[in-house]
Amino acid sequence: MEIKLNVNSDNTKNILDLLEEQGISLPCNCHGENLCGGSRYSFPCGMIPKEPITIPLPESSSIEKMEGIDLMQTPNLSIMPDTLLIDLGTTTIAMVYYHSKQGSTFFSEVFANPQIPYGADVISRIKYAVEHPENSILHNVLIASLKEHISSFLCRYPDIHLKQCLIGGNTTMIHLLLNLSLRDMTGVPFTPAQIKNFSFSYHDVNVSILPWLSAFIGGDITAGILSLSFDKRNDTCLLADLGTNGELVLCHKGRLFTASTAAGPALEGGGLSHGCPAIPGAISEVSLRGLLPRIRTIGNKLPSGICGSGAISLLAELLSHGFMDTKGILSDKFPENGITLARSTSGTSILFTANDIRQMQLAIAAIAAGIDTLCHEAGISTHSIDSLFLAGGLGYFLPLEKAASLGMFCNIKRERIHCVGNSCLNGLAKLSKEGNTMSQIQSHLKELTTEVSLAENSYFQSSYIAHMSYPSDDTTA
Repeated sequence: MEIKLNVNSDNTKNILDLLEEQGISLPCNCHGENLCGGSRYSFPCGMIPKEPITIPLPESSSIEKMEGIDLMQTPNLSIMPDTLLIDLGTTTIAMVYYHSKQGSTFFSEVFANPQIPYGADVISRIKYAVEHPENSILHNVLIASLKEHISSFLCRYPDIHLKQCLIGGNTTMIHLLLNLSLRDMTGVPFTPAQIKNFSFSYHDVNVSILPWLSAFIGGDITAGILSLSFDKRNDTCLLADLGTNGELVLCHKGRLFTASTAAGPALEGGGLSHGCPAIPGAISEVSLRGLLPRIRTIGNKLPSGICGSGAISLLAELLSHGFMDTKGILSDKFPENGITLARSTSGTSILFTANDIRQMQLAIAAIAAGIDTLCHEAGISTHSIDSLFLAGGLGYFLPLEKAASLGMFCNIKRERIHCVGNSCLNGLAKLSKEGNTMSQIQSHLKELTTEVSLAENSYFQSSYIAHMSYPSDDTTA
């Protein structure tokens, strides 16, 4: 396999970074420092090419090809975008300038949600918004940030004229975007605000906001459902958007079963001793030689922390090497203060501790129990699932075999598991060509949907306890 890198004399990026932009990620423990002297690949990983070059790639399962919409950070000047797609995430916001008819990306950017100082998750932001209703600060900082980024883009490219903007986000984020009251979202039965029109015009741009299906199944999941045509399929399949609130959608016999399981922030790196989101520099995979770790980071950058996929990878290694048993109990060989994975650029040790292991154990059990419960409600077993689609940043870098070895996917066969990238953006891109009204989409999907509340579901509780133990070698699919 070969890939051509079209660069010129102005290029300042090494081969690994250039390949990453093409959706190809190669393992490299030295992060482009070429410490192996070029022995690992047929090219020096630190090379900064100044002219077009063709790179031969090894045939290896470790090479990841990212799927879904292109997140290009270098403008594609061959097209003129007419659409802005926005994935309004709790932690990060992704904006894609897109040509709807050609299905091509002109430019994209991802930046931190400016609301983070007021709460790391939706629950804390709901609390802040309800306790400080007079200043609408969460709404104001969000709108200001979106305007700043859009204005900056249009100043750089004044000839671009956008015709439409499509926005997806969880139910809380859309409430904050539209400055709607969150008071009824503070407790059972968690009722979203009533809104009839999810579309409006803003400065001659048609703005459409993907509607939520419930308090915890938001417009981002609506977009994911549409991107995978769950409303039209005849097979049995599952969408899992893995994060703090693991949103799950099971499609079976023309019906949709939805649930949100509180996995906690660990799957996104939150709550871990040295955790971080799935950003360049995050440790995304770990292998052990004894208790000595060999790491891989996103973008092959110098390590800054460990993200959810790295934590799952390490858990599986600890289990397979006997440093942890199936109940998550550590052997006396595990260092008291945790495993030192690497040192950050500031010289700080990046550790993974016994408490980190516990947080990940709780998160994995919550996801697995959620999958089990949806299948139970639909009257099927997990073996009946034809396809499991993993969405979100975690799915990009998740070592599937290792996650499966921890029971995260309830013995769904590996060949049936597919990573689909950002299903929210994929769905928005698909809708940008079709012109459906948002109210029609919401009405259509709600007719097909059965919401499963896990909070007081006895089957979920028993399944959760069962999944706190990892599969043994003879039970792993």
